Amino acid sequence: MPKASVILPVYNNADFVLEAIHSILVQTYSDFELIIIDDGSTDGSAFLISQIADPRVIKIFHDTNRGLVASLNEGLNKATGEYILRMDSDDISTPDRLGVQISFMDQNPLIDVCGAAFTTSSGGVMKVNPASHDEIKTWLLFHCCMCHPAIIMRTSMIHQLGVQYDSNYPHAEDYELWNRLVFQVQMANLPINVLYYRQHDGQVSNQHRAIQDATARRIRQRQFSQLGLELSEAENQIMLDILEFKINPYDYSSYTKALGFANWVLDQNRKYWVYNQELLNMAFSRCISHLPY
Repeated sequence: MPKASVILPVYNNADFVLEAIHSILVQTYSDFELIIIDDGSTDGSAFLISQIADPRVIKIFHDTNRGLVASLNEGLNKATGEYILRMDSDDISTPDRLGVQISFMDQNPLIDVCGAAFTTSSGGVMKVNPASHDEIKTWLLFHCCMCHPAIIMRTSMIHQLGVQYDSNYPHAEDYELWNRLVFQVQMANLPINVLYYRQHDGQVSNQHRAIQDATARRIRQRQFSQLGLELSEAENQIMLDILEFKINPYDYSSYTKALGFANWVLDQNRKYWVYNQELLNMAFSRCISHLPY
């Protein structure tokens, strides 16, 4: 069996898919299988995939489009490696990605899910996410701080917990999964760039932004429920303004509402101890002060 399984779902990404696949096949670490799942593409992606001859590649072709969640879950079920890594068909992995992430997991057996830093393919600044488990857990209340196509997970954990992506959370299935797993396993983020994240008009976050935002709100509400809170429309808007760094410190009404909301949540957390109180306070303070992590 290979050491690692890389899951790469594809749907109508002929412009970028070969570059994404190539970035995996030229990894400095070579003990892996690459599971490519073409989900009923109609733009020629399936033909391009069919021409790949590398014996490490497992090709799966769907006659019709079943959706990303179905492809991801099929990949989880097909994977035979000790580790499972995610890859998107429009991104580029750095040549040492597998080696870096597998080495970290080998040396840190208590970590079951690990993300990493990434850089936009347009040459942006490296995006470093919260590193420790408690930091990740806290920031997940605000937004997704685990880069999905830069993830590595232990296959044993996937099987032990029966992990599957949930189709009830369209276009934010990864955010839902991390919020679920962070209460069950240990997670981490490496401050090392392993991925060039391509930004383009066709990506999910641009095509389905409204659905993604609504789904993320449902996920956050599930987390607030653990604090005994059911947010109203007005309170949801305050939370959105906070996490999107939209609080104007010179607008007295906006600023006091944000502080009141943050203190309300912090008071509830003192009762339930869902999150590290100091880290939660810091997260609110950074968002209100426009200081991203």
